[in-house]
Amino acid sequence: MADQCMFVPDGDSFTPTEWAVGPWSKDLLQASAFGGLLVRALETNAVPDTVLARLAFDLWRPVTRERLTPAVSVLRDGRKARTVEASLTQNGKAVARCTAVYLKADASLTPAPVDRTPPSLGPDDGRPIPEVAKGWSPFFTGVDTRTVQGGLLEPGPAACWFNLHRPLVAGETNSALVHTVSAADLCSGISAVVNLREVTFVNADLTIVFWRQPRAPWILLAAETYVGDQGTGVARGTLSDLDGTFGGCEQTLIFERRAQPLRGGA
Repeated sequence: MADQCMFVPDGDSFTPTEWAVGPWSKDLLQASAFGGLLVRALETNAVPDTVLARLAFDLWRPVTRERLTPAVSVLRDGRKARTVEASLTQNGKAVARCTAVYLKADASLTPAPVDRTPPSLGPDDGRPIPEVAKGWSPFFTGVDTRTVQGGLLEPGPAACWFNLHRPLVAGETNSALVHTVSAADLCSGISAVVNLREVTFVNADLTIVFWRQPRAPWILLAAETYVGDQGTGVARGTLSDLDGTFGGCEQTLIFERRAQPLRGGA
């Protein structure tokens, strides 16, 4: 897939390709894809001697296959913490943003032992996803997925290893953060608990926290969805690489009843 990519540079903007498209229509992009574009913008403007502690994505509008323009601005630059915002505009409107918190790094200070216990089940122990799942979206065809707990076609908690094979941007290698965002955005998808023939859902945001920096390319996401009594819910996940856990993620969800229930398999 090295000759394919999700975004093609176009001056200071990017043109999405078919490989960035999600499962909803042929024109709407997967948040895993344009979320990676936001992270790429942040990494391009990273400051030495700081470490990333949090990414908070706000998904304001549907993102289509039209040109996307990223921008980065510093919201606060303190002695111990720095807050930076990356945004994407499309047709003159802001469609998504990511607020990043960077903390001052001190390589000489480790207040407690760092847990470096590798996951008990690695990618080679996982099951390939069912053929029907591979066709969920063009984006998903570029993700090597290995299930080690639960199942993508079964309701309830699940754990999957993800490796984003397809390049985010033409001619570039996906960074560890791009791999992480790609996996974290799938939190609610792999742990769905509703009858998808009758109910659908979307996430309005995504938050990722880090206690150490991840290692590419394999990212393990162990996720679970919690449903409330007002048509909303939360999906939570733990993120690991081959060295052990490094962070967590969370999405807020809104559920909607389908106007016409789907027939047959979901």
